[in-house]
Amino acid sequence: MIEIAVKETIDLDLTAKENVELLSVQKCQEGIRHVLSNQMEVVPVLAADTMVVFETEIFGKPDSEEHAIDMLMQLSGKVHSVLSGVTIGVISDDQANFHSITVESQVEFSHLTMLECKKYCATKEPFDKAGAYGIQGYGSAFVKEIQGSYSNIVGLPIHEVTELFKKLNIPFWVK
Repeated sequence: MIEIAVKETIDLDLTAKENVELLSVQKCQEGIRHVLSNQMEVVPVLAADTMVVFETEIFGKPDSEEHAIDMLMQLSGKVHSVLSGVTIGVISDDQANFHSITVESQVEFSHLTMLECKKYCATKEPFDKAGAYGIQGYGSAFVKEIQGSYSNIVGLPIHEVTELFKKLNIPFWVK
Protein backbone atom coordinates (compact mmCIF):
# COMPACT_ATOMS: atom_id res chain seq x y z
CA MET A 1 0.00 0.00 0.00
CA ILE A 2 1.23 3.48 -0.82
CA GLU A 3 0.06 6.73 0.70
CA ILE A 4 -0.89 9.44 -1.78
CA ALA A 5 -2.60 12.79 -1.37
CA VAL A 6 -5.47 13.78 -3.65
CA LYS A 7 -7.81 16.66 -2.91
CA GLU A 8 -11.26 15.08 -2.81
CA THR A 9 -13.25 17.82 -4.51
CA ILE A 10 -16.82 17.21 -5.68
CA ASP A 11 -17.67 18.70 -9.09
CA LEU A 12 -21.28 19.87 -8.82
CA ASP A 13 -21.64 19.72 -12.62
CA LEU A 14 -21.10 15.94 -12.53
CA THR A 15 -23.34 13.16 -11.24
CA ALA A 16 -22.37 11.26 -8.09
CA LYS A 17 -21.36 8.28 -10.26
CA GLU A 18 -19.13 10.50 -12.42
CA ASN A 19 -17.60 12.13 -9.32
CA VAL A 20 -16.76 8.89 -7.55
CA GLU A 21 -15.23 7.42 -10.69
CA LEU A 22 -13.24 10.60 -11.39
CA LEU A 23 -11.85 10.61 -7.83
CA SER A 24 -10.79 6.96 -8.14
CA VAL A 25 -9.06 7.74 -11.45
CA GLN A 26 -7.26 10.77 -9.94
CA LYS A 27 -6.09 8.65 -6.98
CA CYS A 28 -4.90 5.91 -9.33
CA GLN A 29 -3.06 8.41 -11.53
CA GLU A 30 -1.30 9.79 -8.47
CA GLY A 31 -0.44 6.24 -7.38
CA ILE A 32 1.05 5.49 -10.80
CA ARG A 33 3.07 8.75 -10.66
CA HIS A 34 4.36 7.73 -7.23
CA VAL A 35 5.39 4.25 -8.43
CA LEU A 36 7.20 5.63 -11.48
CA SER A 37 8.88 8.62 -9.81
CA ASN A 38 10.15 6.46 -6.93
CA GLN A 39 11.30 3.71 -9.32
CA MET A 40 9.23 1.15 -7.45
CA GLU A 41 8.42 -2.31 -8.77
CA VAL A 42 5.93 -1.91 -11.63
CA VAL A 43 2.70 -3.56 -10.53
CA PRO A 44 -0.95 -2.72 -11.16
CA VAL A 45 -2.20 0.12 -8.96
CA LEU A 46 -5.70 -0.01 -7.47
CA ALA A 47 -7.44 3.09 -6.13
CA ALA A 48 -10.97 3.59 -4.87
CA ASP A 49 -13.30 6.24 -3.58
CA THR A 50 -16.68 5.81 -1.88
CA MET A 51 -19.49 8.28 -1.35
CA VAL A 52 -22.94 8.28 0.15
CA VAL A 53 -25.79 9.79 -1.86
CA PHE A 54 -29.16 10.71 -0.40
CA GLU A 55 -31.72 11.89 -2.92
CA THR A 56 -29.47 14.13 -5.05
CA GLU A 57 -27.05 15.21 -2.33
CA ILE A 58 -23.54 13.76 -2.08
CA PHE A 59 -22.44 13.17 1.51
CA GLY A 60 -18.70 13.28 1.97
CA LYS A 61 -16.86 13.01 5.27
CA PRO A 62 -18.25 15.23 8.03
CA ASP A 63 -16.14 18.16 9.15
CA SER A 64 -17.60 18.42 12.66
CA GLU A 65 -19.80 16.59 15.14
CA GLU A 66 -22.70 18.85 14.23
CA HIS A 67 -22.20 18.03 10.54
CA ALA A 68 -22.05 14.28 11.30
CA ILE A 69 -25.25 14.41 13.34
CA ASP A 70 -26.98 16.40 10.60
CA MET A 71 -26.01 13.77 8.01
CA LEU A 72 -27.12 10.88 10.21
CA MET A 73 -30.46 12.52 10.98
CA GLN A 74 -31.08 13.11 7.26
CA LEU A 75 -30.42 9.40 6.61
CA SER A 76 -32.60 8.33 9.57
CA GLY A 77 -35.45 6.02 8.54
CA LYS A 78 -34.62 6.36 4.85
CA VAL A 79 -32.83 4.58 2.01
CA HIS A 80 -29.63 5.99 0.54
CA SER A 81 -27.06 4.85 -2.02
CA VAL A 82 -23.41 4.02 -1.49
CA LEU A 83 -21.28 4.38 -4.61
CA SER A 84 -17.71 3.17 -4.99
CA GLY A 85 -15.51 4.01 -7.92
CA VAL A 86 -12.56 1.67 -8.43
CA THR A 87 -9.75 2.21 -10.91
CA ILE A 88 -6.89 -0.12 -11.74
CA GLY A 89 -3.90 1.37 -13.50
CA VAL A 90 -1.73 -1.02 -15.49
CA ILE A 91 1.70 0.15 -16.62
CA SER A 92 3.17 -1.22 -19.82
CA ASP A 93 5.87 0.29 -22.02
CA ASP A 94 6.05 3.42 -19.82
CA GLN A 95 2.36 4.07 -20.41
CA ALA A 96 -0.50 3.58 -17.98
CA ASN A 97 -3.90 2.29 -18.98
CA PHE A 98 -6.76 2.91 -16.58
CA HIS A 99 -9.76 0.63 -16.11
CA SER A 100 -12.66 1.81 -13.93
CA ILE A 101 -15.87 0.41 -12.51
CA THR A 102 -18.57 1.92 -10.33
CA VAL A 103 -20.68 -0.13 -7.94
CA GLU A 104 -23.87 1.00 -6.20
CA SER A 105 -25.55 -0.48 -3.12
CA GLN A 106 -28.64 0.63 -1.22
CA VAL A 107 -28.76 1.05 2.56
CA GLU A 108 -31.85 1.56 4.69
CA PHE A 109 -31.33 3.17 8.08
CA SER A 110 -33.54 2.63 11.09
CA HIS A 111 -35.06 5.68 12.79
CA LEU A 112 -32.35 7.40 14.82
CA THR A 113 -32.54 9.67 17.81
CA MET A 114 -30.36 12.69 18.41
CA LEU A 115 -28.95 10.96 21.51
CA GLU A 116 -27.95 7.87 19.48
CA CYS A 117 -26.17 10.10 16.98
CA LYS A 118 -24.32 11.97 19.73
CA LYS A 119 -23.23 8.72 21.39
CA TYR A 120 -22.08 7.41 18.02
CA CYS A 121 -20.06 10.57 17.40
CA ALA A 122 -18.39 10.08 20.79
CA THR A 123 -16.80 6.90 19.34
CA LYS A 124 -15.01 9.14 16.76
CA GLU A 125 -15.93 6.59 14.07
CA PRO A 126 -18.01 8.90 11.85
CA PHE A 127 -15.34 11.47 11.14
CA ASP A 128 -13.37 9.69 8.42
CA LYS A 129 -16.36 8.05 6.76
CA ALA A 130 -18.49 9.22 3.86
CA GLY A 131 -22.00 9.76 5.13
CA ALA A 132 -20.72 9.85 8.73
CA TYR A 133 -21.00 6.11 9.39
CA GLY A 134 -19.10 2.89 8.97
CA ILE A 135 -21.16 -0.25 8.39
CA GLN A 136 -18.18 -2.35 9.49
CA GLY A 137 -18.14 -0.74 12.93
CA TYR A 138 -20.55 0.75 15.45
CA GLY A 139 -22.48 2.34 12.58
CA SER A 140 -23.83 -1.11 11.71
CA ALA A 141 -26.33 -0.63 14.54
CA PHE A 142 -28.14 1.93 12.36
CA VAL A 143 -28.47 -0.31 9.30
CA LYS A 144 -31.87 -1.94 8.90
CA GLU A 145 -31.34 -3.48 5.47
CA ILE A 146 -28.94 -3.47 2.53
CA GLN A 147 -29.34 -4.31 -1.13
CA GLY A 148 -26.22 -5.02 -3.10
CA SER A 149 -22.61 -5.51 -2.10
CA TYR A 150 -21.76 -5.29 1.60
CA SER A 151 -18.06 -4.87 0.80
CA ASN A 152 -18.98 -1.94 -1.46
CA ILE A 153 -20.60 -0.21 1.52
CA VAL A 154 -17.42 -0.84 3.52
CA GLY A 155 -15.48 0.87 0.74
CA LEU A 156 -14.14 -1.72 -1.72
CA PRO A 157 -16.51 -3.97 -3.72
CA ILE A 158 -14.42 -7.14 -3.53
CA HIS A 159 -16.41 -9.35 -5.94
CA GLU A 160 -16.52 -6.69 -8.63
CA VAL A 161 -12.81 -5.92 -8.18
CA THR A 162 -11.87 -9.59 -8.56
CA GLU A 163 -13.98 -9.74 -11.73
CA LEU A 164 -12.04 -6.72 -13.06
CA PHE A 165 -8.76 -8.46 -12.12
CA LYS A 166 -9.88 -11.51 -14.12
CA LYS A 167 -10.82 -9.35 -17.12
CA LEU A 168 -7.38 -7.69 -17.02
CA ASN A 169 -5.57 -11.03 -16.40
CA ILE A 170 -4.21 -9.76 -13.07
CA PRO A 171 -3.59 -12.62 -10.62
CA PHE A 172 -5.12 -12.07 -7.20
CA TRP A 173 -4.56 -15.38 -5.42
CA VAL A 174 -1.23 -14.91 -3.69
CA LYS A 175 0.64 -17.60 -1.76
